[in-house]
Amino acid sequence: MEKLLIFDSAKEVRFGKLLKFIIPTYLTALFNTVYTIVDGIFVSSYVGTNALAAINIVYPIVNILTGIALAFATGGSALAALHIGGERKEEANRTFSVSMLLSLLVGCGVSALIWIKLPALLELLGATQLTMSDCKTYAFWWLVGTPVVIGKELLTYFIRVDGSPTYSFLTALSGGLLNIVLDYVFVGCMDMGILGAALATILGLLLSFSMGLYYFVKKKHTLEFTFRGLSFKIGFNCMINGTSEFVNQLAIAITTIVFNRTAMAFAGEDGIAAVSIIMYLQFLFIGVYSGFSMGMAPPLGYAYGDKKLDVCRALERYAYRFFSIAPIVIYALTFFLAPMCVSFFADKHSSVYTLAVSGMRIYGLGFLFSGINIFSAVRMMAYGKGYFAGAITFLRSFALLLLFLIVLPQFFGMNGIWLAVPGAEILTMFVAVLALVFIPRGRKSVCFENNRGRHKENTQVVK
Repeated sequence: MEKLLIFDSAKEVRFGKLLKFIIPTYLTALFNTVYTIVDGIFVSSYVGTNALAAINIVYPIVNILTGIALAFATGGSALAALHIGGERKEEANRTFSVSMLLSLLVGCGVSALIWIKLPALLELLGATQLTMSDCKTYAFWWLVGTPVVIGKELLTYFIRVDGSPTYSFLTALSGGLLNIVLDYVFVGCMDMGILGAALATILGLLLSFSMGLYYFVKKKHTLEFTFRGLSFKIGFNCMINGTSEFVNQLAIAITTIVFNRTAMAFAGEDGIAAVSIIMYLQFLFIGVYSGFSMGMAPPLGYAYGDKKLDVCRALERYAYRFFSIAPIVIYALTFFLAPMCVSFFADKHSSVYTLAVSGMRIYGLGFLFSGINIFSAVRMMAYGKGYFAGAITFLRSFALLLLFLIVLPQFFGMNGIWLAVPGAEILTMFVAVLALVFIPRGRKSVCFENNRGRHKENTQVVK
């Protein structure tokens, strides 16, 4: 276990120390993305863009399962960090244990319900006679692998909060590398098609999950699994605090359907394939924002849990500096690297390539504004105020995005589809900035409401 990044005063806060959390966290997010991107590259290269479209059609199901995992992983780990910072070890252990158990219970239950209605659900998601068989194959293995999918996410986040971001990264790296190797073997060499891609992904996740279990069984750690004092109230608080991540995944699932159906109306299967490519590539760019923000979350939680609000201010100042520069650099990379990135998925002379390159450059305008939105939501979650984080995420990922997806294509066609994301991010940014400025680091949070009797000083507010 690495040293917990707990600062005693604002003077101790240094960006170099923060990078020890931020870099592994970003790389973890990057290699989590590898699972889907590598599948897309191999499937589009060896099987075809119709199979790539099938993966994209199934992905709302994956989003729902991932959303359940992330709700407990992010919300629970943020509350655990608050307890660790406040030296409440038993509460931290109970938060960890309930998050693991309840997420697996809910996830497996939802997976069973999806399996019962799978054909009808796939048809609703946009599967056609051309893609239905591949959709069923890909969905089956994700549903079978639900315990691994959810357990891997939970373990990755709690290992990071336990003070071992590097080991957390290594779990993702190992699974990502195995995914790449097995994609080459199953899809490239053995010609197993979309079945091979699904198996490669699940086996990669299984390796990451196994390494996570090994950490808590064999390696030195702070958090301990326990059955003592567990309650649904603790689990409910974890889930509420992680609402923003569940909302984000559920919104992706719903808006993907709208993306696909709208793209189908304007450009047929080529339009869906172009949407799929852009959805894959966006994670490479906004993953920088997510990685930075999630890397900042444990130190913010430790400081907030220990009532060191001057440390919280110092940490936030580094974040604001980062988000004043990074979006410009990221959009420049998006604009100039779009042709090269898209070429990994589609032939340069195809209509899919043309649609995806032009779409990526318009869609990428949203990256100029999404960074501060993501950080604002993660900040609220780190302070145990997941309901505010959920509101910000609901606006950017669902309400405004869905509105623009319905309205803009009527005026701008395919370009209207790509403009929906920048439009949603711009309007959400005003709300996010207001939250950063006017919602203080008060002591009122899910965590502190449960410890009100022991921490009367928790009513302190910093503006």
